[in-house]
Amino acid sequence: MKVLVAEPMKPCEVREIPDTLDAMRQIVGGDIEAVTSIRYASAIVCNEKGKLLGLPHNRPLLDESGLMPLDILHGTFFITGVSGEHFVSLTDEQIQHYKDLYDNVMVLTAERPENQTEIAPEDAMPHFAVGCQISFHIRCEDKASPASHDAFVSHVTGVFNNDEALSERTVGDLEFAFRGGCAVVQYTFARRDKDAASAEMFSKQCVLDARDQLEGYGCKIEKIECFAEALDHVRERAGDRGTQERKRKGNRHDR
Repeated sequence: MKVLVAEPMKPCEVREIPDTLDAMRQIVGGDIEAVTSIRYASAIVCNEKGKLLGLPHNRPLLDESGLMPLDILHGTFFITGVSGEHFVSLTDEQIQHYKDLYDNVMVLTAERPENQTEIAPEDAMPHFAVGCQISFHIRCEDKASPASHDAFVSHVTGVFNNDEALSERTVGDLEFAFRGGCAVVQYTFARRDKDAASAEMFSKQCVLDARDQLEGYGCKIEKIECFAEALDHVRERAGDRGTQERKRKGNRHDR
């Protein structure tokens, strides 16, 4: 079956392995433990004693949303599809989802002090302002009319307002630009994270999580670009400010 193997400090790798317990044990280096995801019909399979054995830190174990770290995975693990009570091959979509999720969240542990916290608390992480740009291809018949543009603005604004991750962290207004059958949405996303790459990945993942809703208008996302810049001082919670701004404006089209 086709699985995605994640070794410490290496990009995730697609492998074909026999559907046997011995093959799975060989990858993780011991008895296996599976953490299943109902949302994505998949499972993370790791060494059940990886932490006790002192295996190298690998990646954070993320929650169902893919945003919140719950623990640290130790040693090599792999990700497989799940059907009922059986492991099955990953689909191409699942492989891409998990590569996007885990290729950029490796945990650095060289000579880490024993008493150092594995995951830094959010209030100890630096602030980042992430400039985001989503490029759409609009597939409706009347792409260039003002009414079509207004409908698109209203749709995207509504999705942002109703999505918790986006509404809490988007700062200020959404900006829209139209070029024929294409539309570009730009905004600033506030995030506290360990580094710029992690802040950019989090911002992109929030859009991917809302992709079905964003594309419900009859458009297709062609590209998501995020560029993070560290901020030395933040005087107020940017996410709260963005939420309050949207609550005042509702679904106005002058964004």
